[in-house]
Amino acid sequence: MENLDILRNLVQSHPHIDSHAQNLLKKESIDEYLDKFLGHSTSKANGIALLKARTGFPFMRATRQLSELYGSPCADWPDAISAHSEFVNTDYEGLIRRSLVGTQALILDDLFDEYEETESFNLHDSFTASPTKRIVQIEALAESAILQVAKSERKPDESVWNNFRQRFLDAVSSAMEDPNVVGFKSVVCSRTGLGVDPYSSDDTTLAGSLVRTLDSGTTRSGFTVEDKPICDWIVQQTLKAISLGRYSGVGKPLQFDTGFGDDSTVLEGANPTNLQPLIDKYSNADMVLLHSAYPFTREAGCLASVHPNVYLSLGGPFPMISREGQEKIIRESLELTPTNRLLWSSDGRFHPETFWLANVQFRRALEMVLVDYVQHDDLGVRQAMDIAVNILFSNANQLYSLNLSPNIAPEARDEMMGNTSRT
Repeated sequence: MENLDILRNLVQSHPHIDSHAQNLLKKESIDEYLDKFLGHSTSKANGIALLKARTGFPFMRATRQLSELYGSPCADWPDAISAHSEFVNTDYEGLIRRSLVGTQALILDDLFDEYEETESFNLHDSFTASPTKRIVQIEALAESAILQVAKSERKPDESVWNNFRQRFLDAVSSAMEDPNVVGFKSVVCSRTGLGVDPYSSDDTTLAGSLVRTLDSGTTRSGFTVEDKPICDWIVQQTLKAISLGRYSGVGKPLQFDTGFGDDSTVLEGANPTNLQPLIDKYSNADMVLLHSAYPFTREAGCLASVHPNVYLSLGGPFPMISREGQEKIIRESLELTPTNRLLWSSDGRFHPETFWLANVQFRRALEMVLVDYVQHDDLGVRQAMDIAVNILFSNANQLYSLNLSPNIAPEARDEMMGNTSRT
């Protein structure tokens, strides 16, 4: 039997690129979110359903595991709250650093970047070896453009639709040119579902969709894009821009929320197979299926196995489902998905613990699965190590054009690779 310790060591210690996460809270804002910090780490629920999630296995497991992070026993929820508060009050930066151990770079969905309660994406650089990069949420771009239209004076002979269209396209073009932006994200899954029409509606239909969106909000409350014709158009135009950018050597993928979400997500519409017509139409645009597409991981794997522009991100269910469920997700993803199409993302946000729990649980599940495959002679140790490095680091490094080298000291690299590192 080959030396499994080398494999275990690599899985647990190789730096990773967190390819989808969101901003951390400022220290002074932590208390506002205190009652939700562990609940939102282990559940997508809200309200009463979130309170009931405390009786779920993921919540109980996470509470116990936080003892390791805090260095003090956490037998129950009050213990975790107490340890969390003490760490935040005495050494919040230390808690962040401890929670991000192993994270070489963060790619942040910038939805919360301008919130007063959250840190700007630039600040996260001080906690990682490599610079933080941004993912731009396209529905937020559209909603910002609609707000600008609603506040602006209309020019003679200028339609509201043409005004919005130009503002949105300019915003996408600006993001394509911004070196800090490495991709885009769509939440169409929770708005109108993943059954996005690959072909655009006519201008009259789109103008009507925009008017309905304008009627649903105000310049004070803002606007939410959730009317299907305009939701589909936003995705189509982004994919067109990505396709054109690829011809000029600019590669920026579009991430899609898929699978389970909060109570606004209709599961039937969250199945990634709904995206197949769009994937076929925009075959030159790379697309990333987030959240392991859970519970549709196999379906996502099927798409990634036959469409070279489809990737599967294994974040999301970590730490929101049981250990056995997490191992099953990794196994199901490996049934068909080429291992150069799998990425890791913590989906952490707000609280440092969300990053730590996801990273710890994922590495442990990945180790269990890869060691088992080696023990059953499905893989050699070297093959399993290559898979781990691809998922943790190399695939995201290539897809998002980060051009990073793993931040590993030479002596640690030799130990990690069992003195068999290849050049």
